[in-house]
Amino acid sequence: FYSYILFMKKIFAFLLGFTVLFSVSCEKKETDLPIYEETSAINQFIYDGMSTVYLWADEMKDKKPTSADTDSKEYFEKLLYTTDTEHGWSWITDDVDALLADFSGEATAAFGFAPYLLWYDQTRTRLVAFVRYVFPGTPAQKAGLVRGDIIDKINSGNITEDNYALLYSTNSETTFTVYDQQYENPKEVTIVPASLDTDPVLADTIYTELGSGKKIGYLFYTNFISEYNDHLYEVFQKFKAEGITHLVLDLRYNTGGDVSAATYLASLIAPKAVVETKPLFTELTYNDFINKIYREKNWNRIYLGSYDNTKERNPLDANPDLDKVYIIATSHSYSASELLTFCLKPYTQVEHIGEKTGGKYTASWTVHAYDSFEKNGNARAVTIYDETELSSKEKDELKNWALQPIVARYTDKNENDFIETDGVIPNYPIESQEYNTETWKRIGDPDDYLLAKAVSLITGKPYADTNTKSARTQFIDAGWVAPSEEVMRESVNLDDIRISLQDIQNIRQQQRNAEQK
Repeated sequence: FYSYILFMKKIFAFLLGFTVLFSVSCEKKETDLPIYEETSAINQFIYDGMSTVYLWADEMKDKKPTSADTDSKEYFEKLLYTTDTEHGWSWITDDVDALLADFSGEATAAFGFAPYLLWYDQTRTRLVAFVRYVFPGTPAQKAGLVRGDIIDKINSGNITEDNYALLYSTNSETTFTVYDQQYENPKEVTIVPASLDTDPVLADTIYTELGSGKKIGYLFYTNFISEYNDHLYEVFQKFKAEGITHLVLDLRYNTGGDVSAATYLASLIAPKAVVETKPLFTELTYNDFINKIYREKNWNRIYLGSYDNTKERNPLDANPDLDKVYIIATSHSYSASELLTFCLKPYTQVEHIGEKTGGKYTASWTVHAYDSFEKNGNARAVTIYDETELSSKEKDELKNWALQPIVARYTDKNENDFIETDGVIPNYPIESQEYNTETWKRIGDPDDYLLAKAVSLITGKPYADTNTKSARTQFIDAGWVAPSEEVMRESVNLDDIRISLQDIQNIRQQQRNAEQK
């Protein structure tokens, strides 16, 4: 009997132990991230993301987060390569929804105008804002703001470092003290902000009465946003139907955006015979791990004539078939503006009017821990982890965070770049008049100092330099822009994301294997 009892106790103990073991092994772990005990999920995501996709991923060795890294944004900055830090290209955000909205041209609590911030004088204690342009149908347009207006005060107070952000976004009614472009006739303008979709195809026209029998198509484009490619198509369809003989593309304030929008616009501009062959438009170079995947699948090469036929029309059908384009680009033109201007040159004659461009020859992805933010069947972010392997606590901690790291450099079809010149050099340099609103014209006015140069080159009419020194204070560029502009200008957005989570996980496994050797 006692032997039986002893046997049953052993059986019970074995079953109890097996049950506990089974329960522990089947219970979801608190974390499935390879997190070090001394760091946070956010810092680990930063390290895993950067060491996997960053162009300078090799520089991530020995930079794993520690308990001393208490500020995630500061830790991110510590990881950046010297060239990246000098140019301020890569960044991190704890508001991924706002980041993606900026890339899509969506704005919340906005007024609908583009301010240019300048210090009032050498003391750099107060600012003024020149209104560069106003989007139609927005609160700013309805309130009467126009290009060339000068905003001197916000809610009766000077514009300073502490309040200038109110020019871009605020949740409440705001009163601006506004002068005309001669800095005279002040008035109070009260505007209520609203949620906006800002169409970057701001203005287009056809000039037929400028002499020499020329028909000049003109397009003013503020950002490369692929959601508005169909509007580009409609403009060029009109240009083609009207039989334009020359094209002027105005990118003077275009801070960049999506590579797919740049490719689509280039396919509308380049000669039809060229586009029909679908030649290489730009080639991208990633880190060694990404390069291996992309080159095997030919994903690192982007071709003219390529487009998403599920939502876009064939650009060839609206292509006016010209052999030259006049592009207005300045020091305020960045990333995708530069890519388009530079990478078109092997295929058509590009007459660049203005200034050396901003110098952004790199490209980036949006990187999220687990959410690709798919829209219309397209991923908008690269993911690092499998969502099903994360705990609720981890997902909640990571959900708002995203990286926008530099992942590639771009070249033209001949592997040329403009790194050495740090910007695209104009054929026809024109001294900027951005500091003097007295000489400004409306967008599309053929007497505008930059457009007039294009008209002169096309028609043979003499070019009259309208630049005059203002008697008033010499303003100084403050170097600050709207958050949405900052997002666009730092690098070309590679919005056609093809790399999969499985690819990312394979790279990370290869890296772990290499570390163990």
